[in-house]
Amino acid sequence: MSHFAWPRVAAILAVSLALVAAACGQKDGVAGTGGSTVVADGGGNGGDGGGDGGDAAPHEAGPDDTSGVSDDEIVIGLHAPVTGASPLPQETFETGKDIYWKFLAQDDPEFLFGREARVVFRDDEFNPQTAVSVCREMVEEEGAFILVGGGGADQITACAQYAAEAGVPYFSAGVNEEGLTDASTYYALSLTYAQQAPLIVQRIQDEGLERVGVVVADTPSFQDGHDAFVDAAEEAGLEIVADSTINKTASEAEALAEAQELESANADVVFILTSPLVYLSVASGARNQGFEPTFIGPGITSGLNTVTQFGCPSVSNGQFFSPFPELDVIDELDPDFTPAYEEFGGGDADDIGIALWGLNKTIGLMFQATGEDLGRAALMNTIEENQEFASGVYPPVTYTPEAHFGGTGAHLLQANCNQTQYDTAEEFVELRMGR
Repeated sequence: MSHFAWPRVAAILAVSLALVAAACGQKDGVAGTGGSTVVADGGGNGGDGGGDGGDAAPHEAGPDDTSGVSDDEIVIGLHAPVTGASPLPQETFETGKDIYWKFLAQDDPEFLFGREARVVFRDDEFNPQTAVSVCREMVEEEGAFILVGGGGADQITACAQYAAEAGVPYFSAGVNEEGLTDASTYYALSLTYAQQAPLIVQRIQDEGLERVGVVVADTPSFQDGHDAFVDAAEEAGLEIVADSTINKTASEAEALAEAQELESANADVVFILTSPLVYLSVASGARNQGFEPTFIGPGITSGLNTVTQFGCPSVSNGQFFSPFPELDVIDELDPDFTPAYEEFGGGDADDIGIALWGLNKTIGLMFQATGEDLGRAALMNTIEENQEFASGVYPPVTYTPEAHFGGTGAHLLQANCNQTQYDTAEEFVELRMGR
């Protein structure tokens, strides 16, 4: 479409994610880290249990170590923005948040040693202070065993810092590293923005592009992603012809001005790290003046099918890395996904559902590997034993006591405006050495 009915798009799209946003890859079950591999196999076979972390286990059990764990239940606290300046699609999120756990309870009830996972959800209103408040509420009033961030880098950072102070394990898709490096109980389930920079540069080179524009939203959470990309691009010999920040809630006029600046700089590819709404507006403004560069970026914020449904044909040159694949290959990678959504979701799944499925499946492997004596310290010590957790949906993750940004790869998504969806152009992308 040539332009947006902007209020309608903002109301319906509103999908600024860092979900499960969230910065090379290996096939399911392939080792390579020096540790063991915990692989999902259908509903069921994970690690061997145990996981006391060895003699040098860095995490010690505190008085609330088993809060949220009983003989038959594990309580998971989940927060995400479903209201506020940049909300998630609430109905889709509400449906998808526990589909995997329902499937697991039916398909393999002993996978978690007779326990079922129960998800407690809170809206963080796209506000870091609210995120801390609802995370505290879920831990102290609802007894959540772990916390999971479903979207919004600033909220994830704030809640992860609270979780570290409280000794609660916290998980999210990879976002920023600044503000999270010292959060001792935080674990990124996919590559951070900064970690994705070499993959993005590699893709730009593969496409034969050289003149790079950079557009990043003006939030501190995106600074390390920006810096890592610029450093990697310059090291690879790419030419940065434009480099600017844009308001994270930029108007159409601001986005159009940005598009004009990129055109004047003759950029043939644009690294973009903004909300989907800002990306749509910049891409539309560019196309309206006959300028159609390739847009590429990290994370999943702009790699959702909703973006193509509202943005095509303006976003037809979009390529984004993602922790999860798209609907075109999910049945091949995980044949349980679609039937589970049909049974427990009451309808067709979408790509947000894939994101949540893969996130929960990875966490489930961690629970299982820890063993029957599940506690917060035992869980974190198990996670940090340098073993791979391979869900077959997200690329494997691997952690040590010193390294909690565990992503090892990403899927490359490419816009297909003929079908108004993203296609999975490459699965489990690996960074080629020597580039």
